[in-house]
Amino acid sequence: RNIQSTAQEGVFPRWMGIVNPTLKTPIPALMVLCTTMSLYLAVDVNVLIPCLSTVEWSFYCLTFSSLIYLRFKDPKAHRPVKVPLVIAVFLLLVSFGFVILPLFNASSRIPVLIGMSSLPIGCVLYGLLCMTRYYFGRDAWEKPRKPRSNSDSSIDSGHGSDSSSELCVK
Repeated sequence: RNIQSTAQEGVFPRWMGIVNPTLKTPIPALMVLCTTMSLYLAVDVNVLIPCLSTVEWSFYCLTFSSLIYLRFKDPKAHRPVKVPLVIAVFLLLVSFGFVILPLFNASSRIPVLIGMSSLPIGCVLYGLLCMTRYYFGRDAWEKPRKPRSNSDSSIDSGHGSDSSSELCVK
């Protein structure tokens, strides 16, 4: 459902967010997920885990650093949950350690560098995708949607009457 909701938000191609009206499941998203998971079988797990965990912990590090930055930049802003500054700094140091410390281990240095190098490559690809949206108005894979009648409201993916219900296949 993560792929489905991301596609419905417009980050992934719209066809990945289509919900089967009979089964009420996102079949294209499941097919993409199964294909991706089967590609993982071609890679050694001992190489894959350090690559993915480095990227994950680097995003945690960015999250905690932005939390600390916003705490000082706009301290009076309303926040539903206010994390104590000591906890945010501690978690920033821990996540930074999980990003940097594997570089000192010879067996995990190459997979960690591969994981870190995937970030700029992903940023470039995402930038190209955003430029395509900006210059061409809409994505090449997004088809214009037809308005739905009220009788089709029973086919829904559980998100109420928002735009996600417009993506169901008839």
